[in-house]
Amino acid sequence: MKIMVARIPEEGSSYNGSDPGAIMELGDDPFVTVMGDVRYELHALRISEELIVRGTLSVELGLKCTRCSEFFSTTVADSDFLRAYPASKEIDSVDIAPEMREDLLLLIPAFSVCSEGCKGLCTQCGVDLNKGSCDCEAGERPNPWSALDNLDL
Repeated sequence: MKIMVARIPEEGSSYNGSDPGAIMELGDDPFVTVMGDVRYELHALRISEELIVRGTLSVELGLKCTRCSEFFSTTVADSDFLRAYPASKEIDSVDIAPEMREDLLLLIPAFSVCSEGCKGLCTQCGVDLNKGSCDCEAGERPNPWSALDNLDL
């Protein structure tokens, strides 16, 4: 999204709309897909030699659950987008799309879960425990620290 600096009145200018989801530049990421447009409600204000842009951003994403490997959709939103750009008389326009993209990418959860109650996959046979059960025994997990018990200190 480009903002024409010279056209901004003294009281500022509001921008509401959407940009194609392609600005997220996710490519063929197997864990994250863009499901819609990047929506924005922004207010731009020119103060001296700076352009201040503030507002909200959101995009609907398809994420792969880290527990059960199923895709689910969620909305990632930034309710406090705030950036300052140089806005001297020589600058005609400012492209804020890279910063919009960056803010939304930073809000994608590192470990996305489809729901808090997701049971995930069986660690032994791989059955999705949300859809059914398996016959694997839920034996005691090996203690990764048990080797330390054999140390003679």
